[in-house]
Amino acid sequence: MEKILLVMCGGIPTKSALDFACYLSDMTRSRLTGFFYETAIYEMEPELEVTGSSNGKQISYHPIELKSYISGFEQTCENRGIPVSVRYLEGNIGESIIAESRFADLIIADAAVSVNSKTQESPSPLLQHLLANAQCPIMIAPSSFTPIQEVVYCYDGSPSAVFAMKQLTYLLPELGEAKASVVQINDEDIPGEEKKHMLNWLSRHFETSDIVTLKGKSEQALFDFLLKKQHALVVMGAYGRNMVSRLFRHSHADLLIRTLAYPLFITHY
Repeated sequence: MEKILLVMCGGIPTKSALDFACYLSDMTRSRLTGFFYETAIYEMEPELEVTGSSNGKQISYHPIELKSYISGFEQTCENRGIPVSVRYLEGNIGESIIAESRFADLIIADAAVSVNSKTQESPSPLLQHLLANAQCPIMIAPSSFTPIQEVVYCYDGSPSAVFAMKQLTYLLPELGEAKASVVQINDEDIPGEEKKHMLNWLSRHFETSDIVTLKGKSEQALFDFLLKKQHALVVMGAYGRNMVSRLFRHSHADLLIRTLAYPLFITHY
């Protein structure tokens, strides 16, 4: 992996998103490109330092302040040895990011990313747009960052799920030392021959792996399973282009984005 795009909440990096982006960039030795854009009101004071917390103040940003945040972002990356570049976006923010994604390897986005920072909707309309139209995989940054120790693949037997598994593994082979878990919701186990091929594939990319079948067809069963995980990266491939408009409120991915403190990897098939 060579090029990572960081799309930040309100155009200003939060501590968790920046920490996570630097973690992946350092792991893969990839260049990190930060996208900045102006908003009128930002509801939580941003954090660029390694320590600190938001205080909930409502503040207005002006061009001179935005320049200071860009400078702080660059300095933070340079201090951590991360190759960095910056893009200032104007006009149609979503379409500008989509255009950039065509020749990028990965987008990292804050779960609260928005053009209008006053929005309380999560995922925001901008993030919905990116999930539906981005031309590279998207990683949703966690609300709090810890190093990844387990990769959890959400599997339903579809080509989309298999494609997401491969995409994550090829982009981040450095996670081979982590545990890999494949979880499916079904009344029946994965068929024997398919399971054999899957375990063989996992063994070639990860030191340890297992397959878990959650009986039934409840999305809540998957959610409960993931809530018990720690230091995990969740991988999904079922966030199709039509799902944003038709099943947004009910999709697995949206439920996870709103509530889980895990990074979430989503890609199209």
